[in-house]
Amino acid sequence: MRSLIFLCFTCFCFNTFAQKNKQSAITFGYTHQLPIGDLSERFGNNSSLGFSYFMEKENNLFFGIEAGYLFSNNVKDSTIFDNISTSTGAIIGADGTYANVNLMERGFDTHVFIGYAHHLKENNLSGFYFSGGLGFLQHQIFIDTKNQNVPQLDEEYKKGYDRLTNGFSTKWETSYKYYSPNGKFQMYAGVNMTIAYTKNRRPYLFDKMEYTPNNNSWDNLLGINAGIIIPIHRKNEEEFHYY
Repeated sequence: MRSLIFLCFTCFCFNTFAQKNKQSAITFGYTHQLPIGDLSERFGNNSSLGFSYFMEKENNLFFGIEAGYLFSNNVKDSTIFDNISTSTGAIIGADGTYANVNLMERGFDTHVFIGYAHHLKENNLSGFYFSGGLGFLQHQIFIDTKNQNVPQLDEEYKKGYDRLTNGFSTKWETSYKYYSPNGKFQMYAGVNMTIAYTKNRRPYLFDKMEYTPNNNSWDNLLGINAGIIIPIHRKNEEEFHYY
């Protein structure tokens, strides 16, 4: 049975890669993401700036690779410094004055993907693109001390609070790609869902004064995105009309 599945997959890949290219392109875009599940307990909504490279074959199958940089100022857990702060919640620096400490979300994801494009007209690259991918997601609490001397939050001690978390992920996306009539302007918009199985990679949690539990969590992100498409190559460009 395994041999049959492997043979079918090999034939599918060979047939796909043997097809001539219909288009190749790079995309740059912005995604607004809503955390769902365990991730929503730590962060609020976040933004992501990303890019991708994809190639579409004559049979409308496409594949590629993408990456995104996640960021926000919406960190929900405001109690992680309770054990190193005053009764009013302030953190005192080495010079005896109150330190200005900001918490932010930072992270990234990267995926390889494959999908199918449904063109509304045979000679028009505009249409709906459906894809699924496998990859990696990482996020953490970025602790910004504004270059102040805060001994209890030096680079090593930050690791006990930053909740560095990562793991394997899948990403599912539906988008509409538009190609202008003159072929000089292309854009896309769509929705996607990232589902990641992650784990906190720090061995000890300073705020809880305990070792990190040896368990994984589900971190999901629902996103709405938009961006531009920069074509690299189109097969028989005169055969396509962009409208």
